Amino acid sequence: MKKVYVKIEGIHCSHCIDVITNEFLKDKRVKEIKIKRDIAEISYTGKIEKKEIINIIKNIDYITKEEYISENIKEIDNKIRLREFLIIIVVILLIWYLINSLFGYNIFNIIPNINTNITYGMLFVTGVLTSIHCISMCGAINLVAILDTKKNKNFKRPILYNLGRVISYTIIGGLIGLLGKIFSINETINGLIIITASIIMFLMSLSMLGIINFKLSFLRKIRIKNKSSNSFVIGLLNGLMPCGPLQAMEVYALTTGSFIKGAISMFLFSLGTVPLMLFVGIIFNLFKGRKRIIINKIASILILILSLIMLNRGLLKLNIDLTKNLNKYDEYKKSVLIDNYQKVEFDLNYNNYEDIVLQKGVPVKIIIHVDEKHLTGCNNTIISKDFNINKKLEIGDNEIEFTPDKTGEYTYTCWMEMIKNNIKVIDDKSYFEVK
Repeated sequence: MKKVYVKIEGIHCSHCIDVITNEFLKDKRVKEIKIKRDIAEISYTGKIEKKEIINIIKNIDYITKEEYISENIKEIDNKIRLREFLIIIVVILLIWYLINSLFGYNIFNIIPNINTNITYGMLFVTGVLTSIHCISMCGAINLVAILDTKKNKNFKRPILYNLGRVISYTIIGGLIGLLGKIFSINETINGLIIITASIIMFLMSLSMLGIINFKLSFLRKIRIKNKSSNSFVIGLLNGLMPCGPLQAMEVYALTTGSFIKGAISMFLFSLGTVPLMLFVGIIFNLFKGRKRIIINKIASILILILSLIMLNRGLLKLNIDLTKNLNKYDEYKKSVLIDNYQKVEFDLNYNNYEDIVLQKGVPVKIIIHVDEKHLTGCNNTIISKDFNINKKLEIGDNEIEFTPDKTGEYTYTCWMEMIKNNIKVIDDKSYFEVK
């Protein structure tokens, strides 16, 4: 019995392994095939040329090369190509930077401002507008959920994934609406949940990139005969994601105090997110071969970036800021000392507040000027545990008052922890302007 090892690009799930295994076993010379991560170990009799192996893999829309085929597994480079990995990251960051620079906002923070006066019709429109955020934050998960490795192009998986999302959001909305004002989650527990989810997503992205082999053991025990149903299950689980727009809608559902109203509000919202998410899923299923592999790698890196963003959010909920010591407060906005208090004022923008420096022991008034066009569902509430701040911003001038009693560097964030700025408290009155 002879053995050959083959690196195969495009493997990302158990269905991929089944397809490749079944295709090779059609050849009577192949007696056994084992696939671990992206390496296939093929046991065979007689003689099999490299070109034959390449053609078998190519015919089922996966990729390999002659240099990926060897009788010695150590000769196969099983690491992600660093150059390709870096290029994808640079492109993603460049797109984000250009959008942020040219249009003045962060697409991750474009969430409509949801309040108790919103109509059912506006809930649907909110979902449509928010689907931009869904693509940027959950689009990678969407791509993984709807991937169909079969040769025929069917769109069952994207439809099932979105159906699962709608059902999940609706049920969650009903349950939260029923709980009403009683429903609350401890900030520490919430932070730990987000951190756990971010770590799982980080490991999942590395596994998708072929860097590690990571699988959730309890998910491996779940066997679904109809593989398309996996998309439906992922859609259902999507409702448990710590997603900003979803949390905003859950807050609204909470205010309804009704199972029916909460369910209807979340149903209409989720229905509004479907068109764009479904369109992306269907378009993706039109791609084959190397194009699909490249898109899958982009999705993997997006999940990796999302996991790091989520990790930072979770740490901030636990009042842990890993970046605050990297900042110099010389460029912070200084307060102005006026009689027996100090004042700082600034204009609200899409994705940032202001880093500010304050004098210790002097009461402060922070005045934030809010223009309607810059107020979103993300930046509309300012939180700071250190100074007991929980301020809902409204159009016009908003005042926040407190007294910084201790020197040090502190953070204040939006309610989603997507926007984060620093407050530096010093004891040096000569540093400030006096009026």
